Amino acid sequence: MSENYRNVDWLSSVWRITTENPSIQKFKLDISAAHPAAFPEELAYRLIYLYSKPEDFVLDPFCGIGTTNFIALSLNRKTIGYDIESKYIAIAQKRCKEQARLFCKSSESMNELAPNSIQLCITSPPYLNARIYSTNSNNIGNMANPIPSLKQIFQEVYRVLKPKGYFCLNVANIAEHGYLKTFPFDLINLCMDAGFKFRSSVIWDKGIKIKEWNLRYNEVAENHEYVWIFKK
Repeated sequence: MSENYRNVDWLSSVWRITTENPSIQKFKLDISAAHPAAFPEELAYRLIYLYSKPEDFVLDPFCGIGTTNFIALSLNRKTIGYDIESKYIAIAQKRCKEQARLFCKSSESMNELAPNSIQLCITSPPYLNARIYSTNSNNIGNMANPIPSLKQIFQEVYRVLKPKGYFCLNVANIAEHGYLKTFPFDLINLCMDAGFKFRSSVIWDKGIKIKEWNLRYNEVAENHEYVWIFKK
């Protein structure tokens, strides 16, 4: 099969990908203890393979323990990451063998990066107290309203991306008092307001996990997340 069609199933809009990260075992890390929302390596792999080329720069403005950066390096890309938590940056540096440019600071200002210098940005931001990342009040995951900070970060991503560069944003539904918020869809408009064009979307199917509660009450199990794909 030719290179162009080797991964033709990736071109469908539904990807079933496990949440496991195989390389974590290599570094003897307890993934649940290391990070509460680890990004799947396979998801990062597909997006980097599809939307960048060797030697391109790949950015993650919420890099956590460095999964995007680790996979970017494995695909011969250059990579940059930001995270406000020093404990995550330390793990990311270990995984990347200090070959990534990683900054322990908020990505609301990425003044280390020149305009129009990045081919691809992949990230999954913290939001709406969905996970406990730290007790740091400056962490977006602890903010009651993360929209202003996310708006600033998306504007910075737009600034540093090359013309026709890609921004892949992973986001999940959040429930409150038994009802879903429109947060994933609100972020589409936020990115478009920053100047991005909404290119396509992927449904990340994490696998069927029906629990007793779903059976008892005939309730659908939320078992997917979205990847919104934008282009500058």
